[in-house]
Amino acid sequence: MSFDKRIATLAANFWVPKMNDPDKTSADTDQKGQGGYWSARFKGLLQVGAGNMFASSIIAGLFLGFVLDSWLETAPIFMLILGALGLIAGMRNAKKTLLATGRDEADKKDSERP
Repeated sequence: MSFDKRIATLAANFWVPKMNDPDKTSADTDQKGQGGYWSARFKGLLQVGAGNMFASSIIAGLFLGFVLDSWLETAPIFMLILGALGLIAGMRNAKKTLLATGRDEADKKDSERP
């Protein structure tokens, strides 16, 4: 089976048809907006990923600072500096991810919102 056929099969099985499709099921009419179950789950995973990115950025900065401090035999200067940089990078990455999850809803006009 070719790659294009596999993508078409996945699209047919998992993506919810648009609201103006004549072959939509009764389960589709209960959903508000487009996207349905899988879209909501994917957004939830992205939001969990934002928290993981935030925490891992701070931990990576602290760890690299600790390694540099132990290698150079300095006070915890690099640990504080790289920990602060990890905090800033974690906030930036989490913000980008969280804004990306709500972008499709922000693009709708006010008249299209439920």
